[in-house]
Amino acid sequence: MDLTHPQRVTSSNKKHKVGNSMMVTCKRAKFMETYQRQNFSMPDSVIFYVAKNPKTAELYLKMVKTCKYFFVKNPIIVIHRLRAFCGKWEVNEKPLDLIKYNCKYWITDEIRASALDIVNRNIFSQVVPKLYRCDAKSLYLWSQVVSFNDLSLIISSAEEIYLENVIVKNADTSYVPLEVIVAIAIKAKEISVEEPKITPKTMKELTKLPNFSKFEYFSLSNLSEVFDIDVFYSYMKENSHTEFFLTFDEQISEGYMNRIETIIDEILETKQFNYKPPFLDSAGLDLQKYRTLRHIFYSH
Repeated sequence: MDLTHPQRVTSSNKKHKVGNSMMVTCKRAKFMETYQRQNFSMPDSVIFYVAKNPKTAELYLKMVKTCKYFFVKNPIIVIHRLRAFCGKWEVNEKPLDLIKYNCKYWITDEIRASALDIVNRNIFSQVVPKLYRCDAKSLYLWSQVVSFNDLSLIISSAEEIYLENVIVKNADTSYVPLEVIVAIAIKAKEISVEEPKITPKTMKELTKLPNFSKFEYFSLSNLSEVFDIDVFYSYMKENSHTEFFLTFDEQISEGYMNRIETIIDEILETKQFNYKPPFLDSAGLDLQKYRTLRHIFYSH
């Protein structure tokens, strides 16, 4: 970049923006020039209802390929894989400015988004209002600040969920605890959360959720001793379905660490399990116990 000619740089940027705008306008004009009013065999009201209420993304794509009428009346871009890194969005591995286009988006398979090193980490705030529907089966978020309302719209269909350094806030900016997030993950089979926001009641509230016992895998990392290990211990001995993988913060007290070791010792001494043995880990755990417990966890 030639810093001695700032006007040259500004002019070039303006030309680039104008060029992009003209390109989008030309593409739309070319699309619309062959669009003609259709004479359907069914009443217009029925066709309009069908256009506005497609049952599946596959059906919508078939309709718009058959006739432009359906796209004109209900412009939707179907996205199989939506990804973001450093504030830049990619759709099916190709860059796309989701804010620029006057249409809705239908996500069918996967969302992966990281806002690492971005000052504004709430990158979903401008995208969620443009969502027509989210059917994503996989949701992976890193370094995000997400409103509870926005998360509710993208998590409900997910079967596999991974959240790392993700802060979820209510409208009043208060933090949303883990159990409230889990409650809306109604189709989840696997959940992993790094540094979850928990309270002394979190584990007890989790056990009350109807979807909690259906999880195949549940992982929490860097747990503080606010986590009620005794409620977990009672639930663990009745659990025959979910694999629990828990790691604890290095700052936990000696007393709390001793309680964890007591649970681990019981697992190691068990000859035949009538429950799903969990994996528990914290700083200071004996290496041999760690290896034996890990073996038990992965072999059951």
